[in-house]
Amino acid sequence: MPLRSAMTAAKPSKSARRRLSPGRLVLSGLAALLLLAFAASLSIGWYFSGVATQVEHGRTYDLRVRAVTGDTVTLPRTKATLRRGVFGLEWAENGRKGAGRAIIGEVVRSETIAGVGTGTVVRKVLSVPSGKLVPQLEAAIDHWVYGGDPKKAVGLDYRNVTYPSQLGAMPAWSVPGRTNNSPWVIAVHGHNADRAESFRAMRTVHDAGLPMLSIAYRNDENAPSAANGRNLLGSKEWNDVASAIAYARSQGATGVVLYGWSMGGSMVMSALRHTPDASFVRGVVLDSPVLDWTATLHKQGASRGLPTFETDVAIKMMEWRYGADIGAMDMRPFARHLKTPVLLFTAEQDDTVDNRPSYEFARKAPAGLVTHISEATADHTEAWNVDSAAYERALATFLGKVGS
Repeated sequence: MPLRSAMTAAKPSKSARRRLSPGRLVLSGLAALLLLAFAASLSIGWYFSGVATQVEHGRTYDLRVRAVTGDTVTLPRTKATLRRGVFGLEWAENGRKGAGRAIIGEVVRSETIAGVGTGTVVRKVLSVPSGKLVPQLEAAIDHWVYGGDPKKAVGLDYRNVTYPSQLGAMPAWSVPGRTNNSPWVIAVHGHNADRAESFRAMRTVHDAGLPMLSIAYRNDENAPSAANGRNLLGSKEWNDVASAIAYARSQGATGVVLYGWSMGGSMVMSALRHTPDASFVRGVVLDSPVLDWTATLHKQGASRGLPTFETDVAIKMMEWRYGADIGAMDMRPFARHLKTPVLLFTAEQDDTVDNRPSYEFARKAPAGLVTHISEATADHTEAWNVDSAAYERALATFLGKVGS
């Protein structure tokens, strides 16, 4: 057969091409859609893994003071300004952040503008430690309440010290107790927070006669940064807590009480799990702790409208990009092996951390080792703000038992 005839004979008919084309188009379309979906999933996972590990310092001044009258201040009506309890109100002056601070109390009056959904909140002004509180200031609510250093914030003498770590010298505040030769309290702040988070507990610790070491750790302001400059949710940062324990021992501490807020709670529990001398840790205080990062990341992902599988992709991406072992920070399996007394505070209106692992941890721990206090009306790490007297009584009782 001539070559041209053979090629012509082998060529499919138009009807055959018509029969094959729709199926091929469907398969090609599905493949393209799957490829696009996969690429989109990876992109979203990449983005959120970066957001979760981003290091941020400072706060946003997103409120404007409406009025100041006698011992009250009028603020825009927001979820933050409506919260129960005692808070700090920090403001900027002439572009200088943190220029002033007031301590504000309970809501006196709340008004909503009909049909608009906005309004104002009037709160009691308890004191103005610094600056001048006047209308039109750009301000922010501070749930740590106090600012500055231990002397300015709560009137306690202190020293600026450094403790050696894997990454170099880390700054810390050392607040003396009756003697160095006693258990020390090591205070560990949360994710993208700073040492000021420990101010609310500082007086109670001091009244118990115990020294307190409030630490900065990697990626904090004025502290050494990790090589990748990322906050790895405590998966690496717990090593700085271990270094702080070694420093306290070198300074005469006869034991330590580890005190962690939020991510700091995850860090102190990891340090406890890895310490070669667990008996040196006399007790642990946890305030709104992250006891399982997978659960908390899913909670935070859901609040942003992220599907469950996308959060799983983001977690895997975080582990692949930065070497963070998220699963290893689930503290629930460790609960049954616990030998150290724990004081656990949870906030029932916590919008940041999933509390369910904390409840499960308390249930699984040996009887009598976990004292769990739940504040029904508090948000994340705000149990003290809502009822400081009850919080301090529980803390003082616990320190009296483990700090002798």
